[in-house]
Amino acid sequence: MNVVIVYDIKSDRLRTKLAKELFLYGIRTQYSVFEADVNKFELKKLYKIVERYSIDDDRVAIYEIHSDIKRFGKAQYIDEYDLIL
Repeated sequence: MNVVIVYDIKSDRLRTKLAKELFLYGIRTQYSVFEADVNKFELKKLYKIVERYSIDDDRVAIYEIHSDIKRFGKAQYIDEYDLIL
């Protein structure tokens, strides 16, 4: 199942920690957006992970996409070590 994970987290430390965990499941398409192809077990793990980072005024959302993700444009995906802090 394809999922899109988006987040808006104020703390640089928490935002970086979440991104590092999300790199284990998918690719970063924008600085606060990841795409992943996961099974049901991995999806449950993702829900548990993002719950830990959804505190105070922060937001994390997982959108389940029940078809293939169509991508347009030639922009490069963001590598794990290209983080801007």
